[in-house]
Amino acid sequence: MSSKTVRPGLKSDQQPEKSLDLRALRRTPGFMLRLAQLKFFEGFYEEFAALGLTPATYAIFAVIRDNPGVPPSSLASLLRLRLPNLIKILNELESSGFIKRNRSKADRRAVELMLTPKGAKLIAEGARLTEPYNEKMLAPLSTAEQRTLLELLNRLLPL
Repeated sequence: MSSKTVRPGLKSDQQPEKSLDLRALRRTPGFMLRLAQLKFFEGFYEEFAALGLTPATYAIFAVIRDNPGVPPSSLASLLRLRLPNLIKILNELESSGFIKRNRSKADRRAVELMLTPKGAKLIAEGARLTEPYNEKMLAPLSTAEQRTLLELLNRLLPL
């Protein structure tokens, strides 16, 4: 392998020694969306680390906050998580005192998820960081371009 070859695992802040032709990849939406996801996740971990939130736990807290009583199966489906993986996260959040599981009054077999006051406080703190974080991450785009980006993403990914 020559010293000019770019190796897998190159960090985003490292520059390859040789300029590569990336025109084909730049025209590949899936590749570009994946790089955008990685950039946003790296930024998220930096900004939200002090709160102990990950992108997944932030999404879980936000959905439960906005939809008290949501069943775990609906949450897993919405967040594209396998139910056993979500249950593992929910167990940790419940044992840490952030959420509670209640039996549904309408169907005693069903479980509903609720935030505890501790969980509500954490997502409120996270929500305060969200707007400045998004502004920072989307700074290369104008306000109109940011709106367009979200409109297009919502059209591609209807929730």
